[in-house]
Amino acid sequence: MHKTLKLAVLCGGPSSEHEISLHTAKMVMNGLDQKKYKPTLVTIEKNGLLKFGSKKPTDIGRAMSELKTFDFVFIAMHGVFGEDGRIQALLEWIGVPYSGPGVLSSAMAMDKGISNDLYRTIGLHVPRYAVFDKNDKKDHDFIIPAVVKPIDGGSSVGVSIVKSKQELQKALKSAFKENERVMVQQFIKGREFTCGILEDNGGKAFALPPTEIIPKSSKFFDYKAKYNVGGSQEITPADLSKPMTKKLQAMALKAHAALGCRGMSRTDFILKGFTFYILETNTIPGMTKTSLLPQAAKAADVDFSEMLDLIISAGLKRNFS
Repeated sequence: MHKTLKLAVLCGGPSSEHEISLHTAKMVMNGLDQKKYKPTLVTIEKNGLLKFGSKKPTDIGRAMSELKTFDFVFIAMHGVFGEDGRIQALLEWIGVPYSGPGVLSSAMAMDKGISNDLYRTIGLHVPRYAVFDKNDKKDHDFIIPAVVKPIDGGSSVGVSIVKSKQELQKALKSAFKENERVMVQQFIKGREFTCGILEDNGGKAFALPPTEIIPKSSKFFDYKAKYNVGGSQEITPADLSKPMTKKLQAMALKAHAALGCRGMSRTDFILKGFTFYILETNTIPGMTKTSLLPQAAKAADVDFSEMLDLIISAGLKRNFS
């Protein structure tokens, strides 16, 4: 008889995606097979204290001691601290296996400048981009229209599409509120797609059916379009020819491997003509009722509980040595 794993579902954190993280954690808690796991919801509150289930919040020092009593940590945190390698480093320090990529992979995927440099190196098509520092005095001259985004943000927080030089300055100001470094990227008008990756029990990555995203409540797939029910139309499997589907899946697998992702990822693309341009890779995709990875898994006949099993299995194979 297999041992029931004592599992912590870690959520919250200081990022602007705190609330989305709570929704993801709730879905994970509800989706876990109770015969296999004994889960506890662990919430990092905005003040930095950690709350284990219904217990009183405790500081990070005591929390690390309590986390060491768990067999596994399922990271349901999005954005800064959750996806940038910091929480991963803490868990590796105390020797507790966890879901998702490791420290370096998380940091590379989270930094849009680094990840875009990597995409270009491995031969993927990347829209033109430049990275600006908050204190950078050089001219913010860039091809218009453009997309302005914080260097390490998620859920499209602080992201703007600008169509004039006047709008560019306003968008930079908004993005700099989220981070001291900002990416300005060429806006490419086309069809939006995303492709999720999971790993089988043998550790081999496989691509899920791609999804086409058609925003309804916004001009692009922003926060409202992502998380409001009916905010976007999502078509899974996407209406693409078999060769184009395979091409997109191969690119998503290539990005997953190059970044060193583990267990899961979801990579976003824009299709212009017959060329897919890669935008970014999400290493801890959302798992709310409107989230794309669970939808794609379902289309591949992988139910939510089975998907969680695969993610946990990949994390348990992690080697800290």
